[in-house]
Amino acid sequence: MQRPKQPKPKPKQQKPMPTKWIEYINDDRLRLAIPVGPRFQAEIPAWTGPPHKDCSHNESDTSKWLGIQVWPIKGNGPDTKAGVVGRGRPEFCPCVSPGSIECVKRHVTDKRLQLQFGLGPAFWKWRFDEMGQDVSKLWNLEEQRKFDYLVKSNPISQGKSFLKPALERLPSQHREAIVSYYFNVYVPRRMSIQTRAGCKITDTDDDETDEAPHSKSSRKRCRADSVTSSSSKYVKTRYLTGRR
Repeated sequence: MQRPKQPKPKPKQQKPMPTKWIEYINDDRLRLAIPVGPRFQAEIPAWTGPPHKDCSHNESDTSKWLGIQVWPIKGNGPDTKAGVVGRGRPEFCPCVSPGSIECVKRHVTDKRLQLQFGLGPAFWKWRFDEMGQDVSKLWNLEEQRKFDYLVKSNPISQGKSFLKPALERLPSQHREAIVSYYFNVYVPRRMSIQTRAGCKITDTDDDETDEAPHSKSSRKRCRADSVTSSSSKYVKTRYLTGRR
């Protein structure tokens, strides 16, 4: 007596994968509507050729579109030495300990002063004074300690944000100042600690310790932690490698 044939099990239907943020912004099918009308399009005059120097009546109209020249100052042309462009700093360094932290800080400060002298008022007009490590001068030591603690206790890798707690704990600093301090001071300091500790892969995640390892075992652990943490961020790795 033959056994009745059992129906073949149906293949399990895979659950639809949730739409990732990276897939959403890279989807060519998702297009935003472009509004059309006089409120959204600019009126561009017809091209009549390059302006002539003898047409002085067009000078006011041309300057209206070009704006005000900030740099170089009229009468003071930039002193550019084409022969040294691209060569970088000379190999000889007069510092006592070349390559040390003090050496790097000194050269950065010298170049910053040189840039400030060369740009003149444009240095502040373009807000170069609000870039780099000089941003830390606007914060006292107590505020810097509080900020370091808030960033470590609210790691971005865990989906947390330090911005709201920082606004509550640091009432003297506004949102723009906090974001500027994070990218201009906090992240570069963290990267410098990791690179000087011997880590080949730097990771700016805020859930790692801020202490620089000194022993060989600590350095190996630092490299391993960096590789593990970088591989755990699926979205970031996927975006950087370009896989779809």
